[in-house]
Amino acid sequence: METVDVVIIGGGVSGLGVARECAAAGLSTVLLEANVCGGATSNNTLRIIHGGFRYLQNLDIPRLLQSLDDQTTLLRELPEAVKPLPCVMPLSRFGLKSRGPVTCAAVTYGALMRLKGSPLTPPHTLSRQKAHSNVKALRAKCDHGALCWYDAVMLDPSSVTQRLISQVRAHQGIVEENTPVERVERANGDFTVRSSSGKEWRGRVVVNTLGPWLDSISIPDELRGARPAWCRGFNLIIKHQLDPLYGIGVESSDGRLFFCVPRGSGTALGTWYLPHPDISVPPAVSEHEIAQFLQAFNKALPDLGISKSDVIGVDVGILPMARSSSGIVKLVAHEQVHERGGYIEVVSTKYTTFRSQGQTVLACIKRRLK
Repeated sequence: METVDVVIIGGGVSGLGVARECAAAGLSTVLLEANVCGGATSNNTLRIIHGGFRYLQNLDIPRLLQSLDDQTTLLRELPEAVKPLPCVMPLSRFGLKSRGPVTCAAVTYGALMRLKGSPLTPPHTLSRQKAHSNVKALRAKCDHGALCWYDAVMLDPSSVTQRLISQVRAHQGIVEENTPVERVERANGDFTVRSSSGKEWRGRVVVNTLGPWLDSISIPDELRGARPAWCRGFNLIIKHQLDPLYGIGVESSDGRLFFCVPRGSGTALGTWYLPHPDISVPPAVSEHEIAQFLQAFNKALPDLGISKSDVIGVDVGILPMARSSSGIVKLVAHEQVHERGGYIEVVSTKYTTFRSQGQTVLACIKRRLK
């Protein structure tokens, strides 16, 4: 059995991002996926590629720059799959989301966009009249004007997945789907990865990107990293197109942010988060939970009157949760990369930054292989 440099377990966007970086760096790379790549949480998102504008509110400049850099790269590398999306959010009369602070933030973000070579239009504010004429769904919410900024949207996550698989294979990396891993064993400094069918691979480094399913495989106890809590995040797909051009953001009275994204002839509404303590239970969404979502959404945008009969689909995935307070879930802010003796566990928090996350893991692998 030949020994490869890296065996990656899990073919979501995190695993594929790591595999691409490793293979492109000349490391012999094998990726193993239990089902089909990109078929779980990576395929059940709002499909937004955030540039990080919202991180200015907390002055998280490093995360903003990372997001902006990755967004710019994706727009350049995948123009057929990732497109610019103009977005609008109502301004408040007072506070951080009023015209003065938002204008300062827009100027700052515009300068950072130029620094990173972003092809997108810098953010700017709209007058009440302009907001009303541009985005009819927000007419009742824009008495103080609106913020307009550009993010990007994936037209089809599966096309991004297939592009990443092709890039891994172009650098002689191996991607094996429908190959569930059963256990990882360590001997003489290397690892043996065994599938449920009995097939084995030997690797100098193993990277586990299974996320909430990190513990679905058997590993030596001394290699196990810390585990976050988990939550379900779900979006509702409705049959109506709230706006054919704009993504729409609106905040509810309890501080939840709802975002509406054009998707074909309909709209994706998201995202609602709920604790999911038992990972052995497949993520699903009940009728009651859909009703809760719609009730809160309709309070934020009462003129739209979205009902259960408008819902034609539900996207649901599992994400790392920092805490849950007063019914509102707070997600883990940054990806977590734990390395123990050549075994690396990755907990990912965001689709946009899979590229820079892959580079972080690659740096960790190179240190190990020296």
